[in-house]
Amino acid sequence: MKNATINRRQFIASILAAGITPKLLASQVSAYSNEYLVSAQGIDANHYSITSVNQSANSIQTALTQFRGHGLAQNPAKPDSIILFARRPGRQGIELSLSTGEIKHTFDHANNRNLQGHGCFSADGKLLFTAETDSITGEGKIAIRDTQDYKQLSEIDSYGIGPHEIKLMPDGKTLVVANGGIHTRPESGRKKLNLQSMQSSLVYIDLASAKKLDTFQVAEPKASIRHLDVANDGTVALAMQVQREATNHYDIVPLAAIHKPNKTILLLEKPSIVIEKLHDYLGSVAINNASRIAGFTSPKGNLVAFWNIDNGEFSGYHQFNDVCGLCISQDQQHFIISNSLGKLRQLDAFTLKENKATRLHFKHMRWDNHMINVST
Repeated sequence: MKNATINRRQFIASILAAGITPKLLASQVSAYSNEYLVSAQGIDANHYSITSVNQSANSIQTALTQFRGHGLAQNPAKPDSIILFARRPGRQGIELSLSTGEIKHTFDHANNRNLQGHGCFSADGKLLFTAETDSITGEGKIAIRDTQDYKQLSEIDSYGIGPHEIKLMPDGKTLVVANGGIHTRPESGRKKLNLQSMQSSLVYIDLASAKKLDTFQVAEPKASIRHLDVANDGTVALAMQVQREATNHYDIVPLAAIHKPNKTILLLEKPSIVIEKLHDYLGSVAINNASRIAGFTSPKGNLVAFWNIDNGEFSGYHQFNDVCGLCISQDQQHFIISNSLGKLRQLDAFTLKENKATRLHFKHMRWDNHMINVST
């Protein structure tokens, strides 16, 4: 696979085209030294890639993937190693070296399995867990892979249909799974095969025994729990997508929720005028541990909505065309958001106000659904 690096001159040219002065760029570099913004991007099969923006080195690295990527994960034991997972129902994942910008490994799903776009590492970085499904039944599986060569060692049940995003809990022993409830197959693409019978769930799994510890559901059976993030104290933020064609009503359905250990799921139901503008679709979620605010992006609503994860109160919103990528700065002081037009913005994690001087626009980039911010 080919690798392309944009040099310093090209990087500065793109910054200047966006209206960012060298002085402002220098202040950004010092504030975010050695941080990489990493995302899948591309408009078609000839341009799909994994791209990292290293502000401290004023460089962008892009490695062609030949497939549309989705979720990403950083190995905690090898910070230079980033995994990109194919969009569901997918067939492949890759390992990227941040330092070289090269793809080091690729791996495929096992027979009769489909990758579902997300995965995570064990606490020691020795294992990679990937969300997958049985291609015949749609039953959820979590494949367990050795991170030396990404060969599959075993698999466990996800205890639901169509697992999507999965995360390791702070105890390092428990996996939390967003079972979206939707069955798809590679031969039919993203066609949803079980809308009438779908039921999503939030499931906690003990990794040592592979047993289900607990499962939770939301009241609306056609609300698919798709994405999640986990705070340092184990609070989980959930982002959902309503399969409106399968409902028998037009009621406004809450799309964001919070789950705390040993409690029921708290739906974030207000304000209804904001929830209605999300158009039944949340694409990404990220928790800021310093401000205790969770952000939820809606590309269909051109909106990022924020709620406090402790009291469930609405914190505010930010309008941004086709926004989906969302991550947190390393110092926990900012939310960083991206869109399909190659734009990046930063919002204060406490006030949610944007510093417009930090806007970046990479005109030839088409940031995809997810973005992570990592340091090495």
